[in-house]
Amino acid sequence: PGVGKSTLLLQMAGNVAKLSIPPRGIGMGMADDKEQNNNQNLGPVWYISGEENTMQVASRASRLGIYESELLLLCETDVDFIAEMIISSYEEDPPWINDEENEDGDIGRGRLQRRRKPCLVVIDSIQTMVCEAGGSSAAGGITQVRECVALFLRLAKSTGVSIVLVGHVTKTGDVAGPRTVEHMVDCVLYLEGVRGSSGTASNVRMLRAAKNRFGSSEEVGVYEMNGSPTAAGGGGRLVPVSDPSSLFLSMRLDTEDSEGCAVSLMLEGLRPITVEVQALVSISADGGRGSSSSRRTVDGISNSRLLLILAVLQKRCGISFFRRDVFVNVVGGMQLNRNWSSTSQGGSEADLAVAIALVSSLTGIPVRSDTAFVGEVGLLGEIRTVPSIDKRRNEARRMGFSRVVTPPSGGGSGYSNKRRRREGGFIDERNVGGITWIQCSTLLDAINAGLVSNLPKKPARRKSTQTSYVERDALSGLEKDLRRKQTPGSLEDLQLDIIDDDEDLIFE
Repeated sequence: PGVGKSTLLLQMAGNVAKLSIPPRGIGMGMADDKEQNNNQNLGPVWYISGEENTMQVASRASRLGIYESELLLLCETDVDFIAEMIISSYEEDPPWINDEENEDGDIGRGRLQRRRKPCLVVIDSIQTMVCEAGGSSAAGGITQVRECVALFLRLAKSTGVSIVLVGHVTKTGDVAGPRTVEHMVDCVLYLEGVRGSSGTASNVRMLRAAKNRFGSSEEVGVYEMNGSPTAAGGGGRLVPVSDPSSLFLSMRLDTEDSEGCAVSLMLEGLRPITVEVQALVSISADGGRGSSSSRRTVDGISNSRLLLILAVLQKRCGISFFRRDVFVNVVGGMQLNRNWSSTSQGGSEADLAVAIALVSSLTGIPVRSDTAFVGEVGLLGEIRTVPSIDKRRNEARRMGFSRVVTPPSGGGSGYSNKRRRREGGFIDERNVGGITWIQCSTLLDAINAGLVSNLPKKPARRKSTQTSYVERDALSGLEKDLRRKQTPGSLEDLQLDIIDDDEDLIFE
């Protein structure tokens, strides 16, 4: 609620209504061929609201600066009546047009004007609609929603008019109502509002396609809510954002190396986006002593991904966060923990940036501000590849980064190729299109490549003197034999003189 569904659809309806030319009245001259063709192919836009009255919708339209005469408003919740009106506009002689005499004896006075065929119908919202086929169930129920959508589906197929339905979502983010609704319609779009770390609403909106029979479902629209009343077109409009990366990195200090701050290259649909990941590691409230559990707080990524990264850092890299409170935040309120499309990995592509930000905050070593990161952390401590590496690398170069750290990739060309073999992995560094492309196979190599200085090395362990069980048993047997031989069994074995008690008395 309040994400901007009605606002976005009202703006869209107003833009479509601009393409519709109203019919010329008496004294306005003859319409040219262009106007006649437009009138034949494109009619008015019907905005049908079941949640608000005409004054509320008109007030919003006035605030948004929409004054189109071809945008018609109707407040109605009866789907049967709405369908009858749409069908009658396609008839040559609708029943509500007549030239019969009225009670005053006048012919044609009070005759209704002929309605033109609508080119677009917006229903706001489907949860408020009822129909006769739904029976006595309440509006918004499973039966009513299914039957109303089925009626609109038959209406759209028979008349060819495009119908947009506004639907509510549940607490989990799914479409409210029966699941069959998503299978019946041709396109399903989700309008998502992001929230900041403090829980306050952000002015950024994401429009994602979960299903699209007429095109690609990988496209993502980014909008920004313009709250200025003096802005062009009115205040409170949803303005498209052509460069989301600049929007999310607008407050970043790119001239200084910061602790616990790393930039990740994400892919929203087909659009690469750079986001900033911040991490804070501090001693637990009990001062690192006691048995109280440490806190793990995340915003923008899933808690399970954070626990996985911490476990890999401890097991594979020897970096422990025991008795440390960990806080991770994605700047701008971006949610990286959802799978909207086939290219999205549910935020796992930001694992490398999260790991480097955590290590930087723990050790106090800053992250290089000229470096961007992308990669999924595996359970064995390796960096797993992600799709569209070239597209992400080009986005990093466009945003002014001079270095990018990625998983190993077989593609790509460049010069100054320098490969260094490491224990258990390798680093491939090359210059591609003016940006240094560093490919790391292990998480520890990627951390050292992203920090200002390498992590301090651990002191070398002493070689273990332990032997196998077989050798240990053999040595124990030999030791027992030697001990038997070396242990004296009598005074004669000690080679000592025997002194009698009488001789002792002599010394006394």
